[in-house]
Amino acid sequence: MRVLFALTLLGCAATASDAPAVAPPPAFSPSATLAPLVDVVKPAVVNVYTTQRQQVPHFYQYAYGLPAEQLQQGQGSGFVISADGYILTNNHVVTGATEVKVKFDSGEEFAAKVVGADRGSDVALLKIEAKRTLPWLKLGSSEAARVGDWVVAVGNPLGLGHTVTAGIVSAKGREVPELEALEAFIQTDASINPGNSGGPLIGLDGNVIGMNTAIVSGANSVGFAIPSDHLAWVVPQLREKGSVARGWLGVGTLALNARGLREYKVDAGLLVTQVSDGSPADGFGFVPGDVIVSLGGKSTKTPEDLYRAVASRLPGDEIAVKYVHAGKIVESKVKLGARPAK
Repeated sequence: MRVLFALTLLGCAATASDAPAVAPPPAFSPSATLAPLVDVVKPAVVNVYTTQRQQVPHFYQYAYGLPAEQLQQGQGSGFVISADGYILTNNHVVTGATEVKVKFDSGEEFAAKVVGADRGSDVALLKIEAKRTLPWLKLGSSEAARVGDWVVAVGNPLGLGHTVTAGIVSAKGREVPELEALEAFIQTDASINPGNSGGPLIGLDGNVIGMNTAIVSGANSVGFAIPSDHLAWVVPQLREKGSVARGWLGVGTLALNARGLREYKVDAGLLVTQVSDGSPADGFGFVPGDVIVSLGGKSTKTPEDLYRAVASRLPGDEIAVKYVHAGKIVESKVKLGARPAK
């Protein structure tokens, strides 16, 4: 399966005013039409346009008379999360951009500043100075969203401008190895195309449950969105620090097969195969041959479970751990360190 990027919180409280997040009218009946929902959410969604300056190799300058530098245009989507102009989009939409602009459905256009970006979860936070109270979308609970729930995607597919598609939540917790994401995705069959990246996936209550991020090449109606619960964890750090700090344990693991589960007498677990010197795991006392059964109260069935459980916490956080050591099940708490920079 080849995955292509569709290039293009905790609801953030408005700091510029007390304006509430947008919401559909009380009499909204989705069985009749989605138009009332679309009417209130579209003003809070933006098209994102970027400019990159790229150096032209000397050979091409000489052979074809090209200038030393060329401008490349890009596009994507985003959505306002506070009345004073903070906007979420995908990191890959704005990476390397020397200029970022956002355009509202009304036609208003603003220069945007990249306040913070997180490559690990492909999230970027922008800021515009609109000098007015903006309509904004609240981040709902992706955990509470159910497979089969109706959803609406709004964005800028193929550069066509504000476009609305509808579908359902097709799956949750979807692993997409090609994306190397720190969070499992929401899968949806709402039509998503290049240019939709960074746009919101919205529930019938008007709240965002995900950020549309990627599509599957050659498939029909298979798109992926970053869950809103993860966005809610990332955004405050981007707003305050411009980057995201993640916890680190420092172990290498392998999933136990059926025989291993029987041998260690556990229903799920990861065999510790390596402990990094000087890591939090080393200081805690983990050794190769231990089996981590759960972390933070959740079973660790795959290395990805462990990785995400740790990466979704801050350095210095203590997290409950249940593990098998020297043939005995032990329950304790381990203090996480800071993930080393790559």
